[in-house]
Amino acid sequence: MPETLIYRLNFKRVPIKRTKPEERIKDFKSPVILGYTKAEAMREASRCMGCGLCIQGCPARLDIPGYVQAIARGEFENSLRIILRDLPFPEICGNICTHRCEDNCVYSEPVAIRHLKRFVAEQFKDYAPVINHNKKESTGKKVAIIGSGPAGLTVAYYLSLYGVDCTVYEALPVPLGMLNVGIPKYRLAASVIEKEYNFVKNAGVKFLFNTKVGVDIPFKKIYDEFDAVFLGIGTMMGNMTGTPGSDGKYVYHALDFLRMANLGETIPMGKKVAIIGGGFTAMDSARTALRLGAEKVYVLYRRRAEDRPSYPSTNAEEEMEETVEEGVEFWWKITPIEYVKDSNGFIKGIRYWKNDMVPDPRGGRLKPVPIKDVEFFVEVDTIIEATGQVPNLSFIPSDILQNLKMKGNEIIVDEKGRTSIPKIFAGGDATNETKDFISAVADGNKAVKGILEFLRIDFSTMRKVECLKVSEEMKETFGKDVVCDEFLNVQ
Repeated sequence: MPETLIYRLNFKRVPIKRTKPEERIKDFKSPVILGYTKAEAMREASRCMGCGLCIQGCPARLDIPGYVQAIARGEFENSLRIILRDLPFPEICGNICTHRCEDNCVYSEPVAIRHLKRFVAEQFKDYAPVINHNKKESTGKKVAIIGSGPAGLTVAYYLSLYGVDCTVYEALPVPLGMLNVGIPKYRLAASVIEKEYNFVKNAGVKFLFNTKVGVDIPFKKIYDEFDAVFLGIGTMMGNMTGTPGSDGKYVYHALDFLRMANLGETIPMGKKVAIIGGGFTAMDSARTALRLGAEKVYVLYRRRAEDRPSYPSTNAEEEMEETVEEGVEFWWKITPIEYVKDSNGFIKGIRYWKNDMVPDPRGGRLKPVPIKDVEFFVEVDTIIEATGQVPNLSFIPSDILQNLKMKGNEIIVDEKGRTSIPKIFAGGDATNETKDFISAVADGNKAVKGILEFLRIDFSTMRKVECLKVSEEMKETFGKDVVCDEFLNVQ
């Protein structure tokens, strides 16, 4: 009997190997996930039934059954080609994606889609020889991309294939924005970022690092000299809580803390660290503090464990499991009153209340209300606030900015990435609530189509791909039709 048929009889997920917690917390070089071998990947991929339910959960609408089943057949090059139609960062995605696709899987133990994507990408040092870009001749059109995160580089890569001259302006000294300075290296190695940055650069994209728009070059100059501008600026400004005592020494916002750690800067800190917040950034900060030498790390969150961002999802559960394994302690339903300082301004602890969870009159999830009858105290000497972030739009002149429509702190865009200002497009964390990697890629793909249309460049080779339609029996079983929307697919 063929090997693949034997694999299809095995519906249990092939376990993924992890580095032991006591080993991986010693440094940033030890990866948490070790990845599949060839045999393990083919066996895991062979579990895929091709129903297409997973595609509905993917913001970028990748052809997941297509590339997973190619792995099952041992067709790794074909699998990579399928992924690269819509995603120029398969190995980055295979390391950090929130893999909402897996939450839609029919199995109780979902197919390990993210790990399979990583496996395929790891088989190739360079993707260029595997695919035929069919890059078009220069159109003479120029597009500026502000920010080198996943949304901006998705736009830059695919536009370059259509003969558009793309220049990326990046304020940081490194590419890929928060992926490079916000995600710890044990989750996303520098070599992976370098590999996929080079793939985009070698497609003809120009990069200008250490270039702050609005400081080193006026935004108006870019706006006037380019045919279109894409804002992939992310959310690089941290929101501090303003808790009394937050001016104390060794109080950081998570964005600053993670950036300094990723760039190898010295971070003054103590041995007992408190993280304020409960999302993925809080997890990254807690685990980074451990690797920097903290002896005790607490995560203090105002809501319950089941109220934390992205819960319930397999990704949130995985992150929590790994963080607990490493020794981080979680305290739920906590409201800090004051960051207590000593006479020299150093933090020595946190006064806090415990919260009761009560119904919110406006609806939605329960609201945390402090129980102020009793105060508590925890001794810490370093505090890291992972309490949200917003885009920095100060580089845009006020006469232009006043015409940019916003919803709260988010730039409003349409289904093609167009803002309210002519020839300005946007995508990524600055435009959507999800604020994750794969949503930024999806935003970039939409903007590519919008920009090509705006520039009047023929994009007829972008084909409309419709996802698999399930049978009437499956519709009845799962209670929904999983026909996907149209999505961008560059040949």
